[in-house]
Amino acid sequence: MELKLSQEFLTENDCYQAGRKIVPKGIMVHSTGVAQPDPQVFIRRWNKPGVEVCVHAFVARDEVIQTLPWNWRGWHAGSGKNGSANNTHISFECCEPAGHTYQNGKMVGYDVEKNEAYFQDIYRNAVELSAMLCRQYRLDPMEPGVILDHAGGHALGIASNHSDVGQWWPLHGKTMDDFRRAVRDAMRGGEETVTQEQFDAMMADYLARRGREKPSDWSENARRWAEEAGLVSGDSAGMRYRDFATREETIQFLYRYQQVTEGKP
Repeated sequence: MELKLSQEFLTENDCYQAGRKIVPKGIMVHSTGVAQPDPQVFIRRWNKPGVEVCVHAFVARDEVIQTLPWNWRGWHAGSGKNGSANNTHISFECCEPAGHTYQNGKMVGYDVEKNEAYFQDIYRNAVELSAMLCRQYRLDPMEPGVILDHAGGHALGIASNHSDVGQWWPLHGKTMDDFRRAVRDAMRGGEETVTQEQFDAMMADYLARRGREKPSDWSENARRWAEEAGLVSGDSAGMRYRDFATREETIQFLYRYQQVTEGKP
């Protein structure tokens, strides 16, 4: 399924107003920490002055809404002993489904089975968005420190002490390592590997079709001369004027040309 991506920049947010740029070195994944699946709720709350948080996008189950230019500095990670991922990482918030609360950083009343389809939609969109950004900024999702969640950023000393997305995704059997591999695979386009035998068959079919193509009108006089002079005679597949010549065929052509010019049969 193609990623549905739109833009609603938080132009009234102080972070947007600051307009600071970064060179993206990675992606930080967050979840909102509240049971609210509608990204517009956050956009309305955050698109005003005095809000000390701003991410680059919200990931919903049916869309992704970009809220900052990708190369602008967000306010999402806080800081740690080694600095802040705000200076290096693009960020997005994954919207959580309705129906649960939080107690001591853990989801309470969260129905894993009921929310499985919702989670899979969120996860797929997060993968596709991250793959797009990794391609755009030439990032390797498997390189350490490139794709992190907030908890992973804290462990590296570049984010404040938050648990997301580790409080949610493992309930559905997904880890950040799984996510990185999924992004890597999405960057490859999900294409199946073509075997040598399959490639050979496709190439043979392509060459055969080229050989059957009608020659261009502009070569008519030259073709007539070459045929009458005995330089070309074709084979079981015909004259193959639109096919490619091998080195062997080129040498044979030059040899025949010498024979014709010297009057040899």
